Amino acid sequence: MASRRLVRQAAVQLLYARFASPKDQGGPEFWRLVNDRAALDFDRTRVKVLTHFQQGREVLTEKLRQVLTECAAAILAADPTEKLARDLKTFSAQEHLWAENCGNLNRLTKADTGGWRHELEKLLPETSELYQTRVEILQRIEGFPPPQYKKFTDIFEKLDKYDARVRMVHFPENYPDQRDLDHLHRISREMKELEKEAIKLADHVEAEVATIDEAIDGASANFDIERISKVDLAILRLAGWEIMKLSDLDAAISINEAVDLAHSFSGAESASFVNGVLDKISKS
Repeated sequence: MASRRLVRQAAVQLLYARFASPKDQGGPEFWRLVNDRAALDFDRTRVKVLTHFQQGREVLTEKLRQVLTECAAAILAADPTEKLARDLKTFSAQEHLWAENCGNLNRLTKADTGGWRHELEKLLPETSELYQTRVEILQRIEGFPPPQYKKFTDIFEKLDKYDARVRMVHFPENYPDQRDLDHLHRISREMKELEKEAIKLADHVEAEVATIDEAIDGASANFDIERISKVDLAILRLAGWEIMKLSDLDAAISINEAVDLAHSFSGAESASFVNGVLDKISKS
């Protein structure tokens, strides 16, 4: 479950976005920014799971290279123009490069050199292309002698199984019962819960914004509400709603949390201002 602090932070950001730009109702890009830290943890976990799932793949691609050498005569007999031989060599190199890049991705993540998240998003869908190429190759070598044909099918079937595990990492939501993905499911669930709770909280505030703003305006008599920064105003509206509408919540808790948010978003001066305004609202 998302913590109260994270929900309130997200609600403040959403309120700010809504009032700063009425058209911005918190789309996918907004939530990607809000959930960036959790998304980073999610992607790190994906790399760990992917590395675990792909153990042995690089060795298998080396075996594919050996099979190309062992079956050179059959390959040439099937296509004297040597196009098949060239295509198989290219495909073998692509398979080996993918496995190598997967291993490098894990090392990049541990070193935290940056850019690895982009590489992850690039790497995951590439197996679909590799799978399609394998299907096409099997069609082209159907006339091979059975022993040579079986060497390819044995390796390709194993690569297909590796690809199935890549799909689990790429789309973990499609595999809710896969225990190896439990941590990914938990992080994803928490991000969705955060979004749901923050939207609900922001909607409550927005529904009462006229009443809340009147209280803020009265508590900041020497400071016109129009001059309050939009971030500070979002914090005041959220805490003001809690103080005025949640009778079972101690006002001091809302004030302290709002001051903490103001420190985080704007600094000490804003925190002092927020504290003063909310204190007056709580006593009115």
